[in-house]
Amino acid sequence: MSDTEAGKGPGRAETGARGRRRRDPEWTYAALLDALLGLASESGREPTRKAIAERAGVSERTVFVHFADREALYVAAARRQAERWRAHAEPVPPAWETARKVAALVTQRGRMYEVMTPIRRIGLGLEPDSPGLRGVMAEGDAWFRADLAAVFAPELGRMPEAEEPGGPLDALEAASSWAAWDHLRSRRGLDEAAAGAAIARTVRALLEVAPRSP
Repeated sequence: MSDTEAGKGPGRAETGARGRRRRDPEWTYAALLDALLGLASESGREPTRKAIAERAGVSERTVFVHFADREALYVAAARRQAERWRAHAEPVPPAWETARKVAALVTQRGRMYEVMTPIRRIGLGLEPDSPGLRGVMAEGDAWFRADLAAVFAPELGRMPEAEEPGGPLDALEAASSWAAWDHLRSRRGLDEAAAGAAIARTVRALLEVAPRSP
């Protein structure tokens, strides 16, 4: 298995064309994003421009040759991460029994949220002043909501108020959100298994109880 196949990133790929690849703008662009994501994941903090450049194996000034400013760098990194987890998401069949679907979806969300957490936390600090980051995060939230609606379409179809404001779909989205996961992991100090169990319990309860009109 090559270094690239082993997941060590483009900056460590050993090929005969290594020198040419390092001069390739597309390669450098990807290496910088992978460096940012890797450093953020390892430390949980925003990495410096110098650290990003060193990890990518390029000069420090190269960072802003490819990215106009800090916002552009983080928008691109957030989008790259989102594209990756969407591509690797395994569809949960709506025809499955409810409990099986809940277990599969919560397990998948937990894996995604663990990967997302470092860059998401950094993004929350930048989001108020960054229309680009707000857009990327809104796209991610919309994807998660649409996924919930598709997976639990049979159950939601039996609830006449399912998609109304404050209805079951909104409740499911809140219960299974990254914010809920992060609260359980960071504030409550639960491990992944316990956090997943708490979210699964809530989601099952929401699907088992049809809402009543006031």
